Amino acid sequence: MPTLADSNQGTAPVEARALLSMPASGAFLGYRVSYSGVRQPDGRIAAERVELGSPAPPDAYKIPHAMEVVRASDPQTGIDIVEFRRGKRVDGRLKLFADKATREYVSQLGDSLIPAGAKGTTKAIEFRFLVIEDPSVNASALPDGTILIHTGLLGAIENESQLAFVLSHEMAHVLQAHYWREVRETRAQRISLLIAGTLASAYIGDVGVFLSEIGMASVVNGHQRELENQADRLGLQNIIEHGYDPRTAVGFMNIIVERYGSRSTSKIWSNHDSSLLRGSFLTVQLLQQYPERHFEGARVDTPAFQAMRESMGPVKID
Repeated sequence: MPTLADSNQGTAPVEARALLSMPASGAFLGYRVSYSGVRQPDGRIAAERVELGSPAPPDAYKIPHAMEVVRASDPQTGIDIVEFRRGKRVDGRLKLFADKATREYVSQLGDSLIPAGAKGTTKAIEFRFLVIEDPSVNASALPDGTILIHTGLLGAIENESQLAFVLSHEMAHVLQAHYWREVRETRAQRISLLIAGTLASAYIGDVGVFLSEIGMASVVNGHQRELENQADRLGLQNIIEHGYDPRTAVGFMNIIVERYGSRSTSKIWSNHDSSLLRGSFLTVQLLQQYPERHFEGARVDTPAFQAMRESMGPVKID
């Protein structure tokens, strides 16, 4: 069932249209909306029934199993790290990228992109954008607002607009409580969740395996297609509102396809066929909602992005 942010894809009767056209002020952020209607030849939906559900509760914005992600320093080497903690127990560690200039740039860019609607969640969210040493072209969003950006992703993207789209996509997952919604809707398939404990304080070798072990497989394996499409669309809207050219998002999907072909990629961006479909989805969204040449003059790249790439140097990309 579509959520509120999905529902403005349709053209609805007056009484429904008033709800669907509400500005993105955060007033309905995280609410569940269901509707029925008739799909039109152009792909839009003429909605006939619209129902507004309840918002995601405060617990929807917490990492399961009372886990927290905490910045720290390795007691032996002194390098900057993040730890996954449950109370005093450390379940695993990740190395933050050593170049502080890169980390500061990504964090500042992420902060500048936080939507105004972020103030409308039932629990205050403190977004953190952490660059971790990992060669996969990936980024992951945890329910509490922690965004993990892999060095492989930073090495693969071509410009600031593409990075802005990825960060906006991940923030949309958090703000719309996608992890919480997916767990509720697939509870029958998630009867047993494993708790990571065998890693103790060791460094995490595979973020995807670790998050799967704590019952957060959807964070790295890709949410339901409906939720991924919503995050894509909200990501597009967010970078448009911040003056970026959203057509670069399609270019990012092309990078994924060209780099991985038919092989499984970094999971959150799905596989070859899905990347093609998502690129097509984004293209259709732009064609339907904006006139030709609408984005001429929109921002694509910045000196700050190029300075970041130079500062980080060559990185391994898997």
